[in-house]
Amino acid sequence: MNQLEVRASKLTLVLVILLGIFFVPTGLALLGGPGFGLSAIGVTSLILYGVVVGLVLRGHRRSVRYFSDEGLVRNDGQRLAWADLDRVVNKLRVRPYGGKSLWRTEIHFSNGQSAWLIPSKINNYGEVAALVHRLPCEHAEGAA
Repeated sequence: MNQLEVRASKLTLVLVILLGIFFVPTGLALLGGPGFGLSAIGVTSLILYGVVVGLVLRGHRRSVRYFSDEGLVRNDGQRLAWADLDRVVNKLRVRPYGGKSLWRTEIHFSNGQSAWLIPSKINNYGEVAALVHRLPCEHAEGAA
């Protein structure tokens, strides 16, 4: 195998930046506005944007950067060895119309660490999914 890089889409980063271009100036402008109501809306806007950025960063850090013969490396630099591989869990979400879809795949290790694969953010998902499917461990499904 040598090394398989997970090619992540840049769309999420672009969308977060565009959201920030709207939320940050609007929130700051409302902070200085007259009355408590406008200031509260400004604070809420800035807090919501901070939460969105935090969730995106969390997902990015826990996502796989690449797979190698020894294990995998997450985007935060954490190296996880195949010797510690425990299980793979496919997290499913239920659509409002009743269908199910894969939200993310979690690769769990015996040391308590895990790595994520988010299909909607991976350009070479077919290649990555084939490798994960061949991993010699328990494969399970769970609710998101």
